[in-house]
Amino acid sequence: MVRRFLAFFGLLTLLLAAPAYAAAPVFATPGAVLDYAYAPYKTGKFLDDNGVLYSRALNALFATANAATPDDDVGPIDFDVFTNAQDYQLTELAIGAPTPDAPGVKIAVTFQNFGEPQSLLFHLVKEDEGWKINDIDCLTPDETWTLSALLTAPTDNGDAPADDAPSGDSGSN
Repeated sequence: MVRRFLAFFGLLTLLLAAPAYAAAPVFATPGAVLDYAYAPYKTGKFLDDNGVLYSRALNALFATANAATPDDDVGPIDFDVFTNAQDYQLTELAIGAPTPDAPGVKIAVTFQNFGEPQSLLFHLVKEDEGWKINDIDCLTPDETWTLSALLTAPTDNGDAPADDAPSGDSGSN
């Protein structure tokens, strides 16, 4: 009787622990990556780590940027790259068809966030683990950026004046 209980308990523990050891998703198509990336905006269940979506090269850029960021700083990315904002209320999400873009493909994504039109262009590559996001371009007018450029931009080391720093004569002689 004790053996059956221990066997049952061991099997139950294994089944409950299995999701924690589950392999990262493998994306068979470029569109599957973006479907997976945008699903949490409908369900509210977000990934703990977007790294499963990114290529090795993009993950390396994130790691380098994070290593160079002081503990008390947010870092170069202080917004959600999938919404081009900090908050979201997405409507009219449209994920386009992949088109060739050496060394992989590109896919346009458009949506409204709080009624404001947004346009992103995702560059994807196929790696051993399936399709991955290799870069993102924001094409929204007056808000253009490229994710890799944001991650590799020089940081303010204190030598440059703050944006709101006064300029010109201080008035003292």
